[in-house]
Amino acid sequence: AKPEWRRNSMNKITAIPEPVREHAYFPDNSIILRCEEIPWTPWAFPGTRFKLLDYDRNRSYSVILLEISPDAPAEKHGHIGAANAYILKGGFSYEHGDVREGQFFVEAGGIQHTPHIHPDGCTLLGWNYGVVVGLNEDGSPKGVIDVDWLIEQAKANNAFGHLENVQRT
Repeated sequence: AKPEWRRNSMNKITAIPEPVREHAYFPDNSIILRCEEIPWTPWAFPGTRFKLLDYDRNRSYSVILLEISPDAPAEKHGHIGAANAYILKGGFSYEHGDVREGQFFVEAGGIQHTPHIHPDGCTLLGWNYGVVVGLNEDGSPKGVIDVDWLIEQAKANNAFGHLENVQRT
């Protein structure tokens, strides 16, 4: 059911509607996710957790909320494909500089770096256009985080129900 909002003569909403807790799905495959209702799932690096919001296996594309605790160790990793993120809270510093709350960054595909999380941690909305590769000190691969890994982890944590019946590749 669509919410009934009061509107004034200029067609502006005059009362904030009550919060809705259920995700919304539409025939055209549009969705509205109530992110606060999605459980956090441990991510690949210590002190991190994520919420999978969207994905496309064919393009190795994913959108996640990523939370990194202030005491998370600096983990060297690389991006096989670009990564974009908007910092919602906190921030980190790395080879390209400091990134803080309210800022957006683009990382080119093929880069390797070691982010150092700020004392208040970091929460970001991230878009990945390829896999993330965890790296050992010598630069050799430690592990791979791809769309299938994100889906498997979310399913194992009962944190994939919001995407279970959404038509994605």
